Amino acid sequence: MPEYDLGAAVCWYEHMFNRSHVEPPTSKNLNPDYYLSMPHIRFHNEKKKMGFVNMSNFDCNFKYKACARDLKCV
Repeated sequence: MPEYDLGAAVCWYEHMFNRSHVEPPTSKNLNPDYYLSMPHIRFHNEKKKMGFVNMSNFDCNFKYKACARDLKCV
């Protein structure tokens, strides 16, 4: 069993590429703070910077949770 869903990763990569390069970049299509606030992105960045993540201090909350549910902030 693969550790990662590569089909989903490729799909997400294509989606982000299209939003970044095909569609005209505006603040409506791409909000960098939205993506940088995602827990898995923050986790990865902290692990890359420090070499480890202290899970007892890591905040798993996503500040855009409400608008992401309604697809109004993507």
